[in-house]
Amino acid sequence: MKGKFNCLPSPIKGVTLLITNGMEIKEQINSPDFSMKDLLAKSEFDLPKVGQVLTGEIIGISKNSVLIDLGALGTGIIYPGEFYDNPNLQKALKAGQQVSAILLDLENEEGYRELSLRQAQMTTAWQDIKNKKESGEIIDTKVININKGGLIVEINGIQGFLPLSQLLAEHYPKVEGGDTAKIVQALQKFRNQDIKVKIIDFSEGDNKLIVSERAITDTQLKEEIAKLKIGDVVDAEITDVTDFGAFALIGSPAASQTDVTAEQKLLLEEGRETGGRGKIEGLIHISEIDWKLIENPRDFLQAGQIVKAKIVNIEGNKVSLSLKALKPDPWEKIEEKYTVGQTINGDIAKITNYGVLVQLGEEIYGLVPVSEFGDKKPGESLKIGDKLNVAIVSIDPKEHKLLLTLQEEKNDK
Repeated sequence: MKGKFNCLPSPIKGVTLLITNGMEIKEQINSPDFSMKDLLAKSEFDLPKVGQVLTGEIIGISKNSVLIDLGALGTGIIYPGEFYDNPNLQKALKAGQQVSAILLDLENEEGYRELSLRQAQMTTAWQDIKNKKESGEIIDTKVININKGGLIVEINGIQGFLPLSQLLAEHYPKVEGGDTAKIVQALQKFRNQDIKVKIIDFSEGDNKLIVSERAITDTQLKEEIAKLKIGDVVDAEITDVTDFGAFALIGSPAASQTDVTAEQKLLLEEGRETGGRGKIEGLIHISEIDWKLIENPRDFLQAGQIVKAKIVNIEGNKVSLSLKALKPDPWEKIEEKYTVGQTINGDIAKITNYGVLVQLGEEIYGLVPVSEFGDKKPGESLKIGDKLNVAIVSIDPKEHKLLLTLQEEKNDK
């Protein structure tokens, strides 16, 4: 073999460096710019790379550092700055404990391998999040904060966001008009509550983690909704009554009898508990409660009440229900009772920005457009219950619309 071989002691435990071309190396070592990194680079030893996760045993803990025995790779060090945001972590460390840390510097000024315990934990956490998303694992987590867009949770020490759109139907805040203050107020009940979620999106680089409650039941929900069709009559339990209508858990398509039996009620409750059809929540809009004008849905429906309803629309996972669709339609024979040009003295039922609703019969209302009142606002001179003399301009039974015009009252002479 050509060349001279020298054996040099290594700072890496249990390793002896075999150096060829001794004169060349000697000259380099004597150079003031030559470091231990350069020496190790000249060897064929497989060095760890910055960013690599290393595992070792804690051999010393002080206020200034935590020393890690990395075996053949020497000694690593973790500085106090790693624990500023989590001082309890440093207190929990004990000599002899095995830990994993990320290599920040192959050799710092003190000759140690500089390590980061926090970065290793974050890397491990993100890898675990990736595994959980790929497996579709259902995760138990706690709501730690709330904002107008949804809930803040925490998984593996990483904050995640649960958007409003990803809440279960029964958890969605039923707020008309999307009033931000009311939404935040409605979400307060979830603070510090345990919930189950699935990860639907994440990005370690952007520090983004999006989770969903709805994803857990979406597949099953779609399968159950697919079994329903527009026109089905179902039993439903009212779960919440709002200013704009009521929400109800839908049971199986109802039989033709008017009353809901005890057996049907039991089946509905069991369906809700077992994730059957009782988990589908539908909306009964205020306009679908009755043919007559409804001002407050709470006057007609209460939570826990069992009703029969007709499915009038299915759009995605949203099911619209109607109570009035199961009652006779008063508009079907309206032209037998009312005709265009007919003059009627009716009661004002509602005053709106677009006109005045006048009650002609028990369940029939006509509209006097706001333009009929000229520059005056109807609310300034009229009130609900006042009589108004009107004439019928047009009747549209299919659209349930009846247009009226103001008619001067005739004075008897």
